Amino acid sequence: VAFARASSPPRSSRRLVDGCVTARKRSHSTSTRARRTSRPVALPAPSGAMLDTADHLRLRWIVNSTTWRPGDDEFAFVLTILPTHEREEVTRFHRFEDRKRALLSRLMQRAAIKRACASAEDARWRDARVEALDVRRTKGSKPFHGARASVAGAPNFNYNVSHEGDYVVLASETHAVVGVDVAAPGQVRRVTGGGGAERDVGKLLETFSSVLTDRERASIAGVAARDGERAGEELFRKHWSLKEAHVKAIGVGLGMDLRRCEFDIDAARSTASVSVDGKSRNDWSFHMQAFPPIVDDAVNEDRHWITVSRGPVEDIVDADGEFTETTFSRRDFSKDEWSAILAAPAPSFELLTVADLIPIDSKDAFEAAGGVIF
Repeated sequence: VAFARASSPPRSSRRLVDGCVTARKRSHSTSTRARRTSRPVALPAPSGAMLDTADHLRLRWIVNSTTWRPGDDEFAFVLTILPTHEREEVTRFHRFEDRKRALLSRLMQRAAIKRACASAEDARWRDARVEALDVRRTKGSKPFHGARASVAGAPNFNYNVSHEGDYVVLASETHAVVGVDVAAPGQVRRVTGGGGAERDVGKLLETFSSVLTDRERASIAGVAARDGERAGEELFRKHWSLKEAHVKAIGVGLGMDLRRCEFDIDAARSTASVSVDGKSRNDWSFHMQAFPPIVDDAVNEDRHWITVSRGPVEDIVDADGEFTETTFSRRDFSKDEWSAILAAPAPSFELLTVADLIPIDSKDAFEAAGGVIF
């Protein structure tokens, strides 16, 4: 049983809210849109860092698919931004909400690749149109750009996407392999057959007995007994999201026995550590974030949990070898370099609109089709 499977814009158009960047309303004028260019924001380098890192390409993007309510013309126009085979993939979904998520996921991927290609040494990719970008998938369905773009400061640019509940999310990294997962509260009740606001952590643990280790099950049951069923369910979603982000980074999806990886969560720091087959893996890093973010200690008991995992290239499962060969130009890191990579501060998630993902030269047509440019 599985749940369903997402830069730094101008300071004038973004604001930080407790770890999450949200969009401010912008002018509709063409001249204003023409001035919307990206500004790389240098994150503080950890002590001992020896790498030239394009930190502005460690993207953390999130789009609320439920608040995007396109008309037929708008949806049809956004579809045209994708190549033909991806349009067909999107329209195979029967439910409109699933079509929206699939479209947004593909649009986000191409926008992220285009952002990276802007710094590519190869002019073919610097000037490539969004629909011409070569998006491929491994046998394990991990998406990647199928051409070596040679991006300065990002020798291993790669990304991952996830969608569940209200959100589609994307995370990218410049050196480590990355995986991302979003776990939504409502999915638990649907999977276990519950309805409304009722939780049954005992039933939850029984349903997912093949996913959690004995220690993880005991931890969730203990929290539910001490703090209530809702708290137990939320802890389960954290563990689920951690496991999903880990296997998605590796590229095996649910092909791996998830009990092989066991997590210890540091709730105070929103991080976690992992042991695989009983061996501690300190060459992996995990960062978790609640969304919507907590503002002024407000209580939101049905938060989505987003996990970003980062790890070494040698752990990737790539049957054809194409992803590994094409994406990762550098694989030899000293112990100090790898420690610096994992210690880099976690970027904040940016809450984007669909308009933010539309190519500059398509924005007027998007607006003419009914799209809203904030």
